[in-house]
Amino acid sequence: MKYLTPLFVIALVAFTGYATYLFIPEQVEDCCEYVGLLAPEGVSETPGVEHVDFEGPTADGSIPAKTPGLKLNDQPGEVSLPDIDGKQHTIDFGAKRFTAIVWVSSFCPTSKIYETRLNALADDFSDDVQWYGINSSAMESLDELRAHYHDGDPDRLRLTVLKDDRNVIADRFGARVSAEVFVFDNQGRLQYRGGIDDARNQNHVAVKYLRTVLKQLVAGEEPEWRYQPPKGCCPIDKLGADEDEQPSTP
Repeated sequence: MKYLTPLFVIALVAFTGYATYLFIPEQVEDCCEYVGLLAPEGVSETPGVEHVDFEGPTADGSIPAKTPGLKLNDQPGEVSLPDIDGKQHTIDFGAKRFTAIVWVSSFCPTSKIYETRLNALADDFSDDVQWYGINSSAMESLDELRAHYHDGDPDRLRLTVLKDDRNVIADRFGARVSAEVFVFDNQGRLQYRGGIDDARNQNHVAVKYLRTVLKQLVAGEEPEWRYQPPKGCCPIDKLGADEDEQPSTP
């Protein structure tokens, strides 16, 4: 019995921690970050991968010149990828007035935290915006992605999630973390890229960048920002695919 007692205590602590996370995940995130169990925003959770040093916002809300990848009004070329169940999708940017593409992860804590916010945005702008998630992490297998996104949790991300093998689309866009979003008009021209809002913890959000930009775009107005630094803690595995891996862009 004396040998079972430590195992019982460990199991009890683990269960208590998991149950606490289920009911108050944001508070647990704050606590874990404070004691060093979870990386702060912008710091890598991926072993051996340095954190991303994002360009700060510009005074006029434009995309900073040093930001890699797509700039305002750039077109990404054809985006044709399989979803996590193997069905091929070619994104038709003319299908709706706007298209939002967000990089997601099945294990990144930040990406998971943003799932309910992305679901709400997709619901609220469903008439005018089509939504896709893309996963470009070599560390996440299709089995792991399916286990997460098809686990039956009613709050799980409801976007179609595409798998970007070898990071070709991530490199072309300049996507660097999960969650990072790119918004295009119906001509396939980039209108906004970067952050969803200004805080990983939903209780700390003061400015809802993506919601504001989408409202302005749908209303036919000039958006307040074209770029805001995204919140993320899991960099995509590599930026800079081999030239022969990258399809040509217009």
